[in-house]
Amino acid sequence: MNKCKKCNVVILDDTDRCPLCKHVLESDGIPGESRYPDAIATARKFRFVENLVLFISIVAECLLIAINFQVDREVAWSLVIGIILLYGNVVLRMAILGKSGYLAKTVCLVLLAIVMLLGIDYLTGYRRWSLDYVFPGGIIAIDLALFILILVNRRNWQSYMMSELLTILLSIVPVVLLQMRIIHFPYLAWGSLGVSVFLFLGTLILGDQRARTELKRRFHI
Repeated sequence: MNKCKKCNVVILDDTDRCPLCKHVLESDGIPGESRYPDAIATARKFRFVENLVLFISIVAECLLIAINFQVDREVAWSLVIGIILLYGNVVLRMAILGKSGYLAKTVCLVLLAIVMLLGIDYLTGYRRWSLDYVFPGGIIAIDLALFILILVNRRNWQSYMMSELLTILLSIVPVVLLQMRIIHFPYLAWGSLGVSVFLFLGTLILGDQRARTELKRRFHI
């Protein structure tokens, strides 16, 4: 950034002459001004917000545990709130301020939500609603997110095929738990497996040669 000493015009590009008077510019710069935002200062602000929220969450959880211990020791409601606070911090750091892609954020946050709700179910008496409904429902949610991402990113849809295989593997778990009589609601268990398999088959069939090439490249065959 230069300034013409003859006509006092500020020039933002790298030209060596003033566009008005054609006077030769001297690269003395303008103190305190910059073409680019201060990325380091912005990152520090975000980091401060992350650490502030984490500190407040820790203090609040300690107070809630103390209150829970003094008032009602039979129900560990403070731990339930602690799990929610932990998930909120993860969402802040990963989904809002994280640098990973949409797919990685979606899969990680859904899986963490499943684990969080499993923990809440266990702490509140373990009625198995987390395994019957949340676990297979979360897998269907990942499949839906993959379908939306494929529609949005149609030029690079084949890159999601490995994630589709991952959801198939995950959807086998509820079916196995169903056969072991740990899960008692069969519709979502089989539904999650069916949605995952049909999403992969649809991508494979409609993708034709590009889909098969992607699988060969991934598995080195």
